[in-house]
This record gives sequence, C-alpha cells and structure tokens, in this order.
Amino acid sequence: MTDRGSAAGLRRTASIDLDALRANLSSLLDHDDSFVLDARADAYGHGAAAVVATALDAGVTTVRISPNQASLVSARRSALMTVPSRRRLVAGEAYGLDASHTPVMTLVGEVISVKPAEAGAGVSYGYSYHTEADTILALVALGYADGVPRLASNRATVQVGGALHPLVGRVAMDQFVVDCGSSSAVAVGDEAVLFGDAAAGHPLATDWAAQTGRSPLELTAGIGSRVLRVSR
Repeated sequence: MTDRGSAAGLRRTASIDLDALRANLSSLLDHDDSFVLDARADAYGHGAAAVVATALDAGVTTVRISPNQASLVSARRSALMTVPSRRRLVAGEAYGLDASHTPVMTLVGEVISVKPAEAGAGVSYGYSYHTEADTILALVALGYADGVPRLASNRATVQVGGALHPLVGRVAMDQFVVDCGSSSAVAVGDEAVLFGDAAAGHPLATDWAAQTGRSPLELTAGIGSRVLRVSR
C-alpha cells in the first residue's frame, strides 16, 4: 500500500485499485501491445509512482510522464517524454474512465454531521436549494479545496449509507451537503462515495464529469493533495 497526501484527521480518500488497473492494462495489451500509457499529471490524480510501477510490471513498455517525474522509472526502465506520432497514447481506458473498463479510483469523504430539516429549509450559502419535504441532511467533509467541482452543486449524486442521494446546495471550500431523504439511516462517520465503480453501486466519474463540464481525466487530476491516495 502506498499513501500520498494528508487526511488531516478526516477520511478524505482516493482509493486506487491496482488490481483493476492491471486488468485494464492486460485487456489493452491483448489488443495492442505498442500503446504508451499516459501517466502525466501524477497519473491524472491516481498516483504516478504506484501506477507506473504497476504498468511496467504488467508488461507496458513505455509510459509518458511529466518532466519532474523522471525518477519514477529511471532506475527500472526508460520512458519517453515525447511520444512518436505512430504510438497510441492511452489514459482514460487504463484508469477505467470509459464505458468498457473498471474504474481504478474511488473517491470517498466522511459524513461529519447529520441533522433533520423541515420542508422548505434552505441549504448551504445562498440557499440555492430548498428541501421539498422533511428530510435528513448529511454534511460531507470534502469541498472545492479538495477538487470537488463547484459545478457539482445541485447536480451530482453521492452514495451515502449504501444508497444514492443528491448533492444539494452550493459546494463550499471544505464541505458539501447531501439530501438523504426522511427514511435514511445515515450516521456521523459514514462514508460518502462521490464516484467509483458502478458494480459497487457508486456513481461514476464519467457522470460527475458530464454534470460538471469537465473531462473525466480533468476531474480525477483535479483531486487535491489533502485527499489521501491509498493504493491497494
């Protein structure tokens, strides 16, 4: 397991599934073993050290890295900074940010407050959302300082307590609110999954990207350093 970042006492975690990465790369290598893995921008937020090591062990012969990351591979194998035009550059497929491969990153925040709210209650600053009925609101300790796009306000969906619920109100610097409904059993300390693997019932990064006007790679690359990367 490798870690990067600091959770600062709260669970702010980007779990990186290296088995999923290996499986995605194996599938790609079966069809074309000449591709170049794009691991720039810290492997688009997935953690370049673990990603590059896993890719080389899986049989990928060439990775593209940022200039300041050359030490990641220099002791093992060479990597190209500039990829010849005839070589296919692969990123989204490897990280499972398409419709055909398993997502590698699961982004999780911690529920730090739960409170009941009556119908018509305004949520977050500016009150851009008002509850439609009596409900339970959960406060999650992730915000735009962690790379959660502000455009996710009143648009995105989060898994809390094993069910999908809407992110409501404006995303703040360090937190956002989820409307969990009146029958929810959500509690302080629960995990809130912003995106991950649909097989586990999570929203997808591609959904979040569509809702926020970013590409999936921009979304994962934008996850901040305060979020702890845990590779497993």
